[in-house]
Amino acid sequence: MTRALQPGNRIHRYVIEDVLGSGGFGVVYLAQHASLEYRVVIKEYLPNQIAHRVDGVVKPFMADLVQVYETALQQFKHECETLLTLDHDNIVYVYDCFYEAGTAYMVMHQEIGNTLWESYVQQIEHHNQPFTWQQVSAVLPGVLAGLDYLHQQNLVHRDMKASNVFLRSGSQLHPILIDFGAVKVAGGYVSQQAQNTQSYAALEQEYNIFPIGPWTDIHALGVMIIELLTGQRPIKAFDRYTQSGTDGSDPILMLLEQVSHCCGEDLANALFYATQLQPEHRYQNISEFKAALSL
Repeated sequence: MTRALQPGNRIHRYVIEDVLGSGGFGVVYLAQHASLEYRVVIKEYLPNQIAHRVDGVVKPFMADLVQVYETALQQFKHECETLLTLDHDNIVYVYDCFYEAGTAYMVMHQEIGNTLWESYVQQIEHHNQPFTWQQVSAVLPGVLAGLDYLHQQNLVHRDMKASNVFLRSGSQLHPILIDFGAVKVAGGYVSQQAQNTQSYAALEQEYNIFPIGPWTDIHALGVMIIELLTGQRPIKAFDRYTQSGTDGSDPILMLLEQVSHCCGEDLANALFYATQLQPEHRYQNISEFKAALSL
């Protein structure tokens, strides 16, 4: 039984050309519009742990997985329909959403390039050292602009990390925010179906004790910057909370000392306030964080 659609298969108005990748949540294809002939990238919801394709239709493996499947499918539809409303140079452009064969599909503009994480891994492999502040700061204005626009729409990305920043090929560096599977209206509390990456996730994403908001994305962005500059990923927020000393010391301070040595005390201080465990102690919006970074 083949899980992914094959080259030549037609789905809706598009003909599949190639499988670009797959993961736990779905499959990503390169496709062409059947009549207009432009290429697109299509993301199909097909969670491999709970569903498969049977006679061309995506179905849960067992009846007791139907509710789980439908809940996650609705989340995928929400992601797609949310992205359809967004229009910003630093956010992936979504052309269309459609629902067919028991599942949902997101049609996106085909971008050429690689992710910030892929660039970082290449740097480690070729030079055996993390990014410099000059390299990171070149990417940040576009990332911050995309997040600021998203927050102005009262939305929070909730899964900011280097692998969700795509760098478009070209003469000028152009970052694009991708993968909005965790996007949520600001001000609410975390849900049991929320997607996030634990190492970057703020405390409020793991426990239903604080509302999420721009400060949630700022935490993840701060962790991402620390990792890119030091080559080490901070431990997750809850572990930082439990391991903090009686004097209030935070394990992340060791990495911030490295940042201070390589990039200056002002940057280390900005990242300290971006990654505070308590949301009210962090920068509350992108403008504050941008100013602290002197960008």
